[in-house]
Amino acid sequence: HCAAHYTPNPGDKTVLQYDDVCKVDFGTHINGRIIDCAWTVHFNPKFDPLVNAAKAATNMGIKCAGIDARLNEIGESIQEVMESYEVELDGKNYQVKCIRNLNGHSIEPYKIHAGKTVPIIKEERR
Repeated sequence: HCAAHYTPNPGDKTVLQYDDVCKVDFGTHINGRIIDCAWTVHFNPKFDPLVNAAKAATNMGIKCAGIDARLNEIGESIQEVMESYEVELDGKNYQVKCIRNLNGHSIEPYKIHAGKTVPIIKEERR
């Protein structure tokens, strides 16, 4: 189980299975101009609510962002949306939760993690 930034080693024979959820985190740069993006691959529709929660929470974060936005308020809004979803696995409902140590971040030329960090949970005022 890995939430972000896993890179398979040469010879890794891992094959995604029907019940796997895989976040593809893709980045590239041209002359220092960096693109950092991610998307989710899943095959079993039982994980649709999980993917929908992540999309809705991301969209809320984007909606809340702005010149006068407080980062802690953006994080609180993201968490509120994310945790309003549930996933049913093997007949039991689980609340979708934010991963506390994952964040959004600024990007600058040649710097993938630069400047500001955007939390995805409620934090003290920043």
